[in-house]
Amino acid sequence: MQKIRRTLADYEALPEGTKADFVEGALVMAPAPTPWHERLLIRLVEEIADLLGADWGDRVLVSRFEIRAYGEAVQPDVVVLPEGTRATGPDWKPPTPVLAAEILSPSTAQHDRGGKIRFLARAGVREAWLLDPTMRTIEVHDLATGGRTAFVGGEIASSHVVPGLRVDVASFFAP
Repeated sequence: MQKIRRTLADYEALPEGTKADFVEGALVMAPAPTPWHERLLIRLVEEIADLLGADWGDRVLVSRFEIRAYGEAVQPDVVVLPEGTRATGPDWKPPTPVLAAEILSPSTAQHDRGGKIRFLARAGVREAWLLDPTMRTIEVHDLATGGRTAFVGGEIASSHVVPGLRVDVASFFAP
């Protein structure tokens, strides 16, 4: 992870599609994801899509979607929008997500656990999931209370804001 003190204007000047966050005065550039990271991202989206059924296309957004608030911006790997959300066209502005998820990478894990979680809480996101492929854990953060629960193999991670979202940790990280 390359952490550089910059401004929001620097972030906005990045080429379209650049994976980066601008939080707490730092521009955090993420390297290209590994194939395993992308596979886990797809698994997570599949879990959520299976649960939400026909609504999933309106409620689930993936990498490069940004959340902006207070002159800062982040790009979580996956977000889930509130129930009843419907995309209305090209100029549609989605509401604040209820859940944001990040597949951790060694180079960005410290930022994701620190500044990014703090930003998501300030922005009004209610829950954050940090999925750690190295430790094979899923951390569920209740951003309203500051609570955190870590789930390991043999346990089921569950969401308080997306009813019915339950992920078997061991199966999720299995090759």
